[in-house]
Amino acid sequence: MKILLISDTHLDRIPKDLLEILTGYDMILHAGDLISMDVYTDLKTLGELHAVAGNSDHPDVRRALPERLKIDVEGLRVGIIHRPAHSPDSPGVALMAREMDVDLLVFGHFHKPIFERDGSRMMVCPGSPTSPRLSPPSAAELIIAEGRASLRIVPVGRPVCSYLQFAEMLYLNGPKEVA
Repeated sequence: MKILLISDTHLDRIPKDLLEILTGYDMILHAGDLISMDVYTDLKTLGELHAVAGNSDHPDVRRALPERLKIDVEGLRVGIIHRPAHSPDSPGVALMAREMDVDLLVFGHFHKPIFERDGSRMMVCPGSPTSPRLSPPSAAELIIAEGRASLRIVPVGRPVCSYLQFAEMLYLNGPKEVA
């Protein structure tokens, strides 16, 4: 099974070019800050969708979606939450995974990819495909096959932060002489 992990889309609608990039998954897990129910509807057209509300969501989204969700995916206990702790490197993320009693905790809010392990538990923030913070736009891909789970961060589009665009230009084009 191929699952897309996504968070912090922060748009009223998902652009068609981004929808095309996000296709080909058996399931989508969204860790909050969809902003509007239209984004939920857009993502639902791509396949089975499980989502939670985030701190920036419209009240309609907050009424329609839970703040926490726990699902079983082929024997893997998966928790979804938007903001598990005030800091991505605090023990709060691992504590939330233990509290929810999940093998994998998918969380959002930080707008950059984060991957942590605590024993056999995995915690992942897929970043943001539309408004990243000090990272390229991203999502994550979870593949479950033969009772094993593998996880990877997936770049989505090109950097949008001016610093990252400058750094990419230097990397791709090499150093330039300054007159």
